[in-house]
Amino acid sequence: MTDQLISFTSLAEAPTHYAREPVASYGTRGLPHTFRCTSEFLTKLETCFAELWSVAPLGRAEVVTSAGAFVEKPGFHGLGRAFDLDAIFWSERDFVTLRFLEDTRFYLGIEAILRKHFGTVLNFLYNSDHHDHLHCDDSTDVGFVRTSRSRVLFVQAAVTHVLNIPVDIDGQFGPQTDRGIIEALEQLEITGDILETSVWLEFLSRLSAAAL
Repeated sequence: MTDQLISFTSLAEAPTHYAREPVASYGTRGLPHTFRCTSEFLTKLETCFAELWSVAPLGRAEVVTSAGAFVEKPGFHGLGRAFDLDAIFWSERDFVTLRFLEDTRFYLGIEAILRKHFGTVLNFLYNSDHHDHLHCDDSTDVGFVRTSRSRVLFVQAAVTHVLNIPVDIDGQFGPQTDRGIIEALEQLEITGDILETSVWLEFLSRLSAAAL
C-alpha cells in the first residue's frame, strides 16, 4: 500500500520542471510541473538538494527538470519513493545527465551528493535505460556495498575521472578497485574503511568538493 502522497513544485527553492515530449524537448528547461511523492521522501529530496546548492559553485539552481517521482508502475516510483533527475539549470551553466561523457567530473560530483542521501542511485554507466537520467530511491541504506554493481561503478568512475587514479570501470569489486579506493582515501586524507558509513559519507563529501 502506498503512503499518502504530497505534491511539490520545487526542491530547496529551485522550481521543478518537466522536459519530455510532448510537453517539451529533453535537455531544455521544460515547463513548470507538479510532482508527487511521500512526505518522508520529499524531506530527503529537500535535504539533498539543499546540500547540493550549498556546495555547487553557482549556488541554488534556477530549474530542476525531472522525468518523474511518483509514477503508476511497479517499484519504488509506484510507492512515491523514487525520483529521476534529468537536468539542472543555473544562470551560467547547464547540467544534462545524457551528457555524462562530456561532463563526467561534474556529473559524478552531483551523483556523490545524491548518494549521501539515497542508498540506491542508478547512473549513466548502470545501463542504457539510465543514460538520460539519474534515478534515486530509498530502497536501500546509504553506504558502500562491495556487491552493489551501481555503487562499485560509481566509485570506479569517481576515482578514475575525479581523482586521476585509473581503475577498470566494470562494476566488479576486485583487488584493483580495492587498491584504488585505498589510494583515494589517502589522497582525500580520510582515515578508515569505506565500508563504514561515516567514511563513505566523508568520501562523498570530499569527492563532490573536488568534482564540482
